[in-house]
Amino acid sequence: MAKRLEDVQQKEEAKAPPESAPTPPGPGVDPLALATFGGVLAVLVISFASWRDVSRIDRRLSELEARIGQVGTRAPAQAVRRGPDPNQVYTIRTEGAPSRGKASAPVTIAEFSDFQ
Repeated sequence: MAKRLEDVQQKEEAKAPPESAPTPPGPGVDPLALATFGGVLAVLVISFASWRDVSRIDRRLSELEARIGQVGTRAPAQAVRRGPDPNQVYTIRTEGAPSRGKASAPVTIAEFSDFQ
């Protein structure tokens, strides 16, 4: 019977899986999972930066559209008048200046030229 007990014990030991090397304590880090996590994190950071830029551009575009709308509603500015008023009569001293015709004429035309 002792021999039979030894045979049974040997058969049970043969069925047991071989002992493997001990695993290090704590969870193992999968390099593929780590690379995936890094990629997702990079995409999130880039997306956030792009979202901020688009938001800023959208705000500035709205401001420009508001300014363009204000320009369209303003009355056109009148041109600044330069020189003498054509609707006014001016008195010019012609005494002693070279002239042609009668001094008592009802209309006098004065001409000015600058030959430089």
